[in-house]
Amino acid sequence: MINSIQHFQQDGVKRLIKIFEEYGKDITKMAEMVYGVTKEVTNLGCSMIAEEWESYDEILRKRKDLRKGWYIVRKDETTITTSLGDVTYNRTLFKNTKTGNSCYLLDKLLEIEPHTRMSEDVVARMLEEAVDSTYRSSVSI
Repeated sequence: MINSIQHFQQDGVKRLIKIFEEYGKDITKMAEMVYGVTKEVTNLGCSMIAEEWESYDEILRKRKDLRKGWYIVRKDETTITTSLGDVTYNRTLFKNTKTGNSCYLLDKLLEIEPHTRMSEDVVARMLEEAVDSTYRSSVSI
């Protein structure tokens, strides 16, 4: 998370300053300003989440006592869509010495099912939206 914040301080803040400078030249472009700020802040959030998950993966890589019977095969990149946005992160594939089965121990730790592309908060938000839109369409004034 620290790296994401430092990167944001170096680059993200400069982009935000540029967004506000452009907005200051033409304050009628409110939408562009809002979209720009939203994009920068969302990117920071997604980066922080990815960095956090990768830190757990790194612990699993380093701490053999936490993964007894598993050895490292390779690192892979994956993306999960969250309600904040797409989070792209690296995770390690491990193989079990006794069974020969392979899995991403980080996924087990985070309780992410294999081949998951959306986090549970996205599914919850979609259900919320579906219920809200059904309710709104059934209510007539």
